[in-house]
Amino acid sequence: MNSESLIKQGKAYWEKRANPKSAKMAALFFEKAVELNPKKLELAVSLSRAYFFQGYYIEIDPAIRDTLYLKGANAALTGFKNTTYFQSFADTTSVDNSKLQISAISQAPVETIPALYWWAANIGRYLTTKPVLTRIESREIIETAMHRIATLDEDYYYGGPTRFFGTFYSRLPGVPLDRAKSNFDQSLADSPDYLGTRVLRARYYHTKLGNRDLFEEDLNYVINADPSALPDAMPENLYEQEKARELLKHTSILFE
Repeated sequence: MNSESLIKQGKAYWEKRANPKSAKMAALFFEKAVELNPKKLELAVSLSRAYFFQGYYIEIDPAIRDTLYLKGANAALTGFKNTTYFQSFADTTSVDNSKLQISAISQAPVETIPALYWWAANIGRYLTTKPVLTRIESREIIETAMHRIATLDEDYYYGGPTRFFGTFYSRLPGVPLDRAKSNFDQSLADSPDYLGTRVLRARYYHTKLGNRDLFEEDLNYVINADPSALPDAMPENLYEQEKARELLKHTSILFE
């Protein structure tokens, strides 16, 4: 199959991603398309997002899930590094790689937002289950990416940057929890119909503070919501409703 056909098939399967098999097929077609178009940023983003979707909503094996997140992060970061902007940003042979990336990310143009967002979403989700020191080591570059995205488009992906910070600050020691709360509140103000924000707030913020009533309130809201209120994210909303049901089953354990 040629590149155009692979992309078309990948997008067709992606539209049906509520079906786990279709979501996996979308990733496979995007993988093949990226092999033929390694410098096409939009395609790298599609692959990164497909890996994230598969890892976050479908895969249950922790090791495979981590692999998907790392593949997703790598796809997006490679796409970012292949842009004309990054290639002309500095002589990559004479600058420390991590410092170069942070510097480039802090000044990234608006067209690179999708790549930065899905890189941070994947690597952030990967780090969620890792030791505190590992999370702290990656804090600067992840915060730089999300702050840059928020500066250019705060509401990107249904309040994505503030939703990310709400989760991130709920899990990071030494950060006042009111920062997590304000970010979750802002994300919900920007995109109240994206159900994942309430699920994350329940799972990480309410449990940390022992807010059992608010935990149950958020999850019941998600379960009873209309997933089609946000048509483009209906598959994600459907899976978030399943996550909410599962979390409610474990309420006693989470608040014991």
